[in-house]
Amino acid sequence: MSPSSQLLRLLDYPRGDEGEGRKLLERIESAGVKGLSFVAKGYRGVVFKGSLKGKPVAVKVKRSDAGKDSLLEREFSVLEHLERALGPENPAPKPYLLGDGFLVEEWIEGLPFERALELYPAALVVTRALEAAHLLDRAGVEHSELKGEKHLLFDGSRFRVIDFESARFKKRPRNLLQVAGYHLLRREKLLEKLGLTREELLSALNRYKESFDFSAVSELFSRF
Repeated sequence: MSPSSQLLRLLDYPRGDEGEGRKLLERIESAGVKGLSFVAKGYRGVVFKGSLKGKPVAVKVKRSDAGKDSLLEREFSVLEHLERALGPENPAPKPYLLGDGFLVEEWIEGLPFERALELYPAALVVTRALEAAHLLDRAGVEHSELKGEKHLLFDGSRFRVIDFESARFKKRPRNLLQVAGYHLLRREKLLEKLGLTREELLSALNRYKESFDFSAVSELFSRF
């Protein structure tokens, strides 16, 4: 079955050159990825879903207006580092392969933070979100975009973190502080539900900032 014109144009977004899109598709399929379908557009790349050896995968391609930016190479190196540094605990997608103009990684399914709060105990959701952020801190990687909903996905037991195109290596990352600041400190009703005061949380975050010891924060939720 021939690829649709829309798919070929999206592979070369925003320029939309079908010929270039076809060349990229051929390279992706030569790497073993099949059944490509469009998922989302980003500021720096476009995401597709496909299948590699029977497993669902995410395929990221560089936008055609991104110039010579090596964002795919940087993201792949970050994902490789996280896999080595964190092993089975790693909340990031597994990196599968880096090709000419595309990156293939593990496909992640899950619920965004707000939806997870509706279906699971709040203390569990909050603890797991902070735990995922702490793991990134421990590995020396700052995601930089954890303030929103779409990068943290709860799979029922833990949070996974996606979209590392803006991530960078850093001696003292602020992932946990970022998650706590956006998802907790600004939500008075959630803090009330957890039985926490803003002052208690700020005190715990200050202790964490000093030591990077996760127990400084997790002990707040141990009574639930």
